[in-house]
This record gives sequence, structure tokens and C-alpha cells, in this order.
Amino acid sequence: MSERVEGGRVIHVPIVMALDCSAVLLSRCRKAATGRRLLVRACESAFAWKTAVTLRPSIIVLPSHLHEREPERFSMLAREAGSRLVVLESEQLPLDQLARMFSSALYTPAPVRAHASSTD
Repeated sequence: MSERVEGGRVIHVPIVMALDCSAVLLSRCRKAATGRRLLVRACESAFAWKTAVTLRPSIIVLPSHLHEREPERFSMLAREAGSRLVVLESEQLPLDQLARMFSSALYTPAPVRAHASSTD
């Protein structure tokens, strides 16, 4: 997400897209993101593709039980959106650990989509 501020400068605010997170986990994600200047957006998995390609989140976070159902699908979603995937094993991760996971994901290069060359 980008926002134009006084003087015409554009500030980019990285987005964390939280897929099918409980209210408790969503609240913890928002608390962990606050000090990192990240914006957390909740999303239901049914709308994941449309939301991800629209918002282009820096990070997609989801609970492990959701990821385990279709790991390839979520990896593909992250690749298509240019996002890093963070899979949470527990809703009770300490906030500092969750914040470190976000920071680590934010500074890890996103997967690059391969495009077919038209010069063959």
C-alpha cells in the first residue's frame, strides 16, 4: 500500500495478509506488526487469490492447519502475489517471536515468477 504525503513523497507501507486467522491470532498479528510499520489485513481463504493479486501483500500469514490442507496452493499464491509465506504453528507464539518472523519474511527476497520468453 502506498500513500502520498505532504511534499509529494510516496510512502510504501508493507501489508501482511492474514488468511483465516482467528480474532485472537489476528489481534496478535496486529500487535506484532505495529512496531514494524506493517499493515495487517484479514482475509478469508475463499477470497485469497483476488485479495492477494489486488493488494500484493509483502507477507501472507496463515495457521498451519490451513496450510497443511493445500501447501502447494498457498506456495503458488505467495509466488503469484510476490509475497513471503509465514505459516504459524501456534496462536500462542510470543509477540516478539511473531514480530521477528515478520521481519525475517519482510527482508527475505520474494520468489520470482518465471515468464516464458517470446524471443524463441
